[in-house]
Amino acid sequence: MTFDQLEILEKIVEHGSFQAAAKALHRTQPTLSVAIKKLEAEFDLTLFSRAAYRPKLTDAGRVFYDWARQALDAFRRVDAVGKELGLNKAEPGLTVVVDPLARFDAVAAIFAECLSDMKATELTLRSEIVSAGTGLVRRGEADFAITPKVEDEGGIESFFVERIEMVAVIAASRLAGAGKMTAAWLRAQPQVVVSSGEARGFGLNPGGKRCFVTDHALKRRLIEDGFAWGRLARHEVEARLKDKR
Repeated sequence: MTFDQLEILEKIVEHGSFQAAAKALHRTQPTLSVAIKKLEAEFDLTLFSRAAYRPKLTDAGRVFYDWARQALDAFRRVDAVGKELGLNKAEPGLTVVVDPLARFDAVAAIFAECLSDMKATELTLRSEIVSAGTGLVRRGEADFAITPKVEDEGGIESFFVERIEMVAVIAASRLAGAGKMTAAWLRAQPQVVVSSGEARGFGLNPGGKRCFVTDHALKRRLIEDGFAWGRLARHEVEARLKDKR
């Protein structure tokens, strides 16, 4: 049994006749007939009923054909992987750092490309905030990073994806009974900050009370539940801003 024989079987079933299959494969009809006869002889089974004008799979032929399609699919995937790694010189693995602030819709195309069924590349995704992503790229621990550019990173090639607007937000529940919101009042309220990057001074309220976390999801939850205030990307809190939460 060969890949060629299974492919011939597939084309005959798909196109409904030996003649149409021969045309699709750019082969002669007798060549296809010989290939099918050899396949039938090898396993002592009849794949097609010759009683009708057009070839029709026998009961055994239908079962064999279902397995043949799976084998063909597996072979083609292996063939694609080999070409990706060899002829096309694709990377066998990529480590991509994604900042939690990145809007998924803006970077989905990158994941679609890397996770394509026909791509051999294995993808490792890391979630890091602000400057941590470029640090990993610089040290060779990541291939590229989707991260906010808060300052010029010398020696690193970059391209623009989208602009992220950071807004200072506080839960409406924390403002209940607070009276007038002044700078002094705000300094007394805990500002939740992710400890990497922002802790260097980016986005901090000078002289204010602070709460440091290492996870952006925790920062967002603390803000939304009224435990602290902080800066979040507008797209993260759009709905809560509209309904005044």
